[in-house]
Amino acid sequence: MGTSPRSIQSLLHTATPDIEDLLGRARFLARIRAAMLEILPPAAAEHVRIAGYEHYRLKLHVGHGSWATRLRYMEPAITQAIAQRLRLHVEGVDVRVRPDAPRPRPAPRPRPLSDTTRDHIRRVATHVDDSGLAAALTRLAQAGRRPD
Repeated sequence: MGTSPRSIQSLLHTATPDIEDLLGRARFLARIRAAMLEILPPAAAEHVRIAGYEHYRLKLHVGHGSWATRLRYMEPAITQAIAQRLRLHVEGVDVRVRPDAPRPRPAPRPRPLSDTTRDHIRRVATHVDDSGLAAALTRLAQAGRRPD
């Protein structure tokens, strides 16, 4: 055929004007989020989502009521930051608690293996015919060390 594969990015931009509008809206909301996060505490990044900007009102969703309260108190600072950084007029901020919003998963805890278990996994790896599986078992035995 002679045609080379195209990137998803190029396909999305040429597919339809609706998709282009959606991508533009997503970039716009991402810029608002970045401007807002510059003035919020670092911990807010994982709890605050930009839900929209309509009729000069910024809509935010948070996962917990305590964040909603903090953001309501910070409304003047948020509107000023967005006005200064993006030259965007915001008449108010609507904050809604959405506890069902996806929350970031906590980092997995390391689970060390006993020396006996690590030795057993290494011995099994030497008797496995599949080289990929043997390498994975060897890495597992190595990664399961207790921190010194």
